[in-house]
Amino acid sequence: MRRPLAPAARLLASAVALLTGASIIGASPATAAPSSLSGNFSASSTSAKPRTVVTTDMESDDIASLVRYFLYTNDLDTQGIVYTSSKFHWAGDGKGTEFFLPDREYTTPQTSWRWTGNTTIEDKLIPAYAQVYPNLRKHDADYPSPARLRSLVRLGNIAFEGEMAADTPGSDLIRGLLLDRDPRPLYLQAWGGTSTIARALKSIEERYSSTPQWSRIQAAVSAKAVILASGFQDETYANYISVTWPRLRVEDRSAGYATWGFNCNNGQGNMRGLPADRIYFTGAWIRKNIQIGPWGSLYRSWLDGQTTPGDPLDVFGDPAKAPGGWCKPMGPYDFLSEGDNVVFNQLLPTGLQNPADPTTGGWGGRAYQVSASPNLWRLVPTEKDATGADVANLTTLRWAGAAQNDFAARIRWTLTPRYSQGNHPPSVRIAGRDTVRARPGSTVTLSARLADPDRDRVTATWWQYREEGTYPGAVTITSRGDHRAAVTVPADARPGRTISVILQGTDDGGFPLTRYDRVTIRVA
Repeated sequence: MRRPLAPAARLLASAVALLTGASIIGASPATAAPSSLSGNFSASSTSAKPRTVVTTDMESDDIASLVRYFLYTNDLDTQGIVYTSSKFHWAGDGKGTEFFLPDREYTTPQTSWRWTGNTTIEDKLIPAYAQVYPNLRKHDADYPSPARLRSLVRLGNIAFEGEMAADTPGSDLIRGLLLDRDPRPLYLQAWGGTSTIARALKSIEERYSSTPQWSRIQAAVSAKAVILASGFQDETYANYISVTWPRLRVEDRSAGYATWGFNCNNGQGNMRGLPADRIYFTGAWIRKNIQIGPWGSLYRSWLDGQTTPGDPLDVFGDPAKAPGGWCKPMGPYDFLSEGDNVVFNQLLPTGLQNPADPTTGGWGGRAYQVSASPNLWRLVPTEKDATGADVANLTTLRWAGAAQNDFAARIRWTLTPRYSQGNHPPSVRIAGRDTVRARPGSTVTLSARLADPDRDRVTATWWQYREEGTYPGAVTITSRGDHRAAVTVPADARPGRTISVILQGTDDGGFPLTRYDRVTIRVA
């Protein structure tokens, strides 16, 4: 369905016009914006995709998240992959300088802490991706080449936790993207600390804060940048970003750890997922469907024999050492952690994605605004299930089974040189407009348009997403066959109230793949 330009997108378009206007381009050399501003943005096959940068401190669960993320680089316009520090991982300055902050994992000054290397992505992940790239291209020609991915990797601010005093190749990259002519939002994923992102913003402030253009540049960058954080793993958000850039939208999605983070409660590993989805987190399923082949074998799970060089606390894969670690292990190959897909799942093209509006649902979960200044958002703590009961973390849990099957299907793509050997997602659409008007007591008939590239059978399911609408009660949805459904608008629904109805289409491939669409019924 066609969706109107959201208010945030209109603001961004206006802000970009300010940022690239003649008053900045024509500024004196001392105050002019970087040369990227003077270039023309041209639409391409990637221009409709979400534009994003990954910043990572490269611990074990970041590696697992990257194994998943690389398989979705065909659907995203990845503009950078940047090493950064965090409270858990920092490289040191190479000069033996000691560093200490209280209430950390260490208790004495250190020269580095649990740093896993400056070239792990280039040395380990990209060569494995290169092995499977020819197969991936058979399933989608939009997969970037290994050379393209390698060209995106930068070292950011890695020396110490929260270090943002100096420009780095990673911060320079982010700064240039924030100041270029591309009108799309720039989704800055923070898998570690936000120090490299903060440095990019600080360098913009240092360059323009004393110029007449500063207020406009600050507004434009604040409208363009969106920080998607899997938690705040240093103090640069609290001490700098929230203070100097209070209008910049920041989404703290760490509550998604309950679905995707280290599966350790009270010092003991535990199973993830809703009861119906728990099979997808078991060792038998992960070993058979995920940790296979040159790419999938890089994934991390419990007691899988792998550790991360440089990180002495990463004992999760070591059968001898894991029982003495901070989290007591589960069985071999049971789900361990992917704590960072919580920030990019919402960008993936499932049919529900709307990253411009965090209040809408999807694989990344729904968020609410904690405060307007600073512009901070967090995931909602509960949602109602089909029975009307409030369920903690349902905003991410409800999608986990579909996400795991999708991941497994793409792992299979890495091993299958023929398109016909893989399963590919169906096309799922609701006929008509994305908003319809109806009176209380009336019936709205909806029709699904389903197709599958593999000619699989697609099953349609219709359900009410109660939290997306403003009508507070349950709504009756009756399937009428032939992919149609009848929605009865409650007689007590007041004019202006809305009802969100989701169409969920799942194919019957080896790994059942699911896509969605939504329609909003507005009570007249």
